[in-house]
Amino acid sequence: MNEVQANEIRRLLAQALAGAQRTAVLGCGSILRGDDAAGCRIAERLSGLSGNSRAFCGSSAPENLTGEIKRFRPDTLLVIDAAGMGQPPGTIAIIPPEDVTGATFSTHMLPLKVMLDYLRRETGCRICLLGIQAASLESGMEMTQAVAAAADEVASLLSELLGGR
Repeated sequence: MNEVQANEIRRLLAQALAGAQRTAVLGCGSILRGDDAAGCRIAERLSGLSGNSRAFCGSSAPENLTGEIKRFRPDTLLVIDAAGMGQPPGTIAIIPPEDVTGATFSTHMLPLKVMLDYLRRETGCRICLLGIQAASLESGMEMTQAVAAAADEVASLLSELLGGR
C-alpha cells in the first residue's frame, strides 16, 4: 500500500470516528474462509485497546456479542467486514449502514443489517461500516496478500487513532 492510499484510509477512519468518545470496533467474518477473516484479523490486532475504546472479534456470529457491546455503551460502533464492492482486492471503503441490505447471502448467522439496526436501537450509537474488498472467500484458503496488507494497515491506523481514547 502506498503513502497516498494510507493517507486516504487515515482520512476515512478519522472522519468515521470524528467526535467519538467511546468506540467499539467489531470485526466480523469467518476465519476459515480466506479474505472473510479481515475483520477478525483487525479486531485481534486491536485486542489491547482499553479505556474508551474496545475491540470485539465477532467471527461469523457477531450477534453473539451484542450483549457485551451494549454493556460497553459505545457512542460509535465501527463494524469491519469483508465486502463485495466490485473494486480491486484490498480496497477499503466506508459503507453507509443504510446501504447494507437485509436478507442477503453472507457468512454471518444473522443478516448484518438486522444486527446493526438492533444495536442502533439498543445503544443509540452511531454506526460506521468499513468494508475491505475480498478476492477469495473459499473455505480453507489463506487470506490473500492484498487483503492482509489492507487489514494490517487499518489495524495500525485504528491503533494510532484510538490508542489515546
